[in-house]
Amino acid sequence: MSTAAVIFMMTAVILPLLLAEFGDWCPWLAKRLTRWTAHRLGDAQATERYSEEWLAELAHLPGKLSHLVTATSYLLALPRIRWSLRAARRTTPAGPSIEELLPTPTPIYWDPQVPMTWAHQTEAAYYVLRAIVDDDPQVRNRLHYLVGPVGCGKTTLVRWLHGEFVRDGKKIHCVWAPAWVHQGRAIHLSAQMRDRLIHASRELDLLVVDEADQVTIQALEALRLPCPVLVVATTGGRLGEIGHLPTSAGVVVDMGPILASWVQARPGTP
Repeated sequence: MSTAAVIFMMTAVILPLLLAEFGDWCPWLAKRLTRWTAHRLGDAQATERYSEEWLAELAHLPGKLSHLVTATSYLLALPRIRWSLRAARRTTPAGPSIEELLPTPTPIYWDPQVPMTWAHQTEAAYYVLRAIVDDDPQVRNRLHYLVGPVGCGKTTLVRWLHGEFVRDGKKIHCVWAPAWVHQGRAIHLSAQMRDRLIHASRELDLLVVDEADQVTIQALEALRLPCPVLVVATTGGRLGEIGHLPTSAGVVVDMGPILASWVQARPGTP
């Protein structure tokens, strides 16, 4: 085959096929590049907002190559956008604190004279602490659950956690669910309130939500707070009163079976 024939095959057959194949891949590559760029903004809210806006803009563009060109422009603008976001955070006045948004004082039923002496409480505390102080934020910043029947020691364990966090200089805040979001007090969380709660909770090392029910859990799941959340709920030794756990559930510590096995192993223990 002569050189002219090879050149003809390359330009008339192979090159058009390659260009057509590349054109078909352009929209997919553009979406991947756009999402990758949005995730490099360094702010969860900004990532969600810019990703939604950019993908919507791509969907309305004509042609195929234009998608990739536009996505590349987002990537080139990334340093400028990140600088703008940092500057905005520095100049934006501080919003209300978590204490102002969720003004729940230390529960009055916390008895500081009751020590955490039961072995099953120590075992439960180990499982809870292992999750809420994990180095990986994807493990740590989730909804964790401490459940069990009345009198099994949940309140004592939470009070112990509160004292340990305070002594270590960590910030912990406790919320009584019936005074915030509960079956008897279902409220609509506006976008403004959601943004304020997310911003205020960034400085928290642990948020404890006591006496939660299914309505409380649904609200917390929708919020997706950027801090560890310990949901405390009373059950009959199982998760029946809660109904079901969200897919984002972290560690689940049911103190009912832990207490039962501990008592069974020590007959005569009160």
